[in-house]
Amino acid sequence: MILVVDVDYRDTTANAAALVFENFSDESPLSSYTKIIKNIAEYKPGEFYKRELPCILEILNMSLV
Repeated sequence: MILVVDVDYRDTTANAAALVFENFSDESPLSSYTKIIKNIAEYKPGEFYKRELPCILEILNMSLV
């Protein structure tokens, strides 16, 4: 299983997305997941864990269940 994750940020929300592939050569994903996350932390250089990590964990919880 190959999982691709990204997060897009807006003012106070983020849109987290994940795509699941069987192989690197696959042309389309097996499944996809998206989630709008509210009340995200402010961007602060070097503090990835406060802003992006919570969003990634939420989409991982959706996609790996």
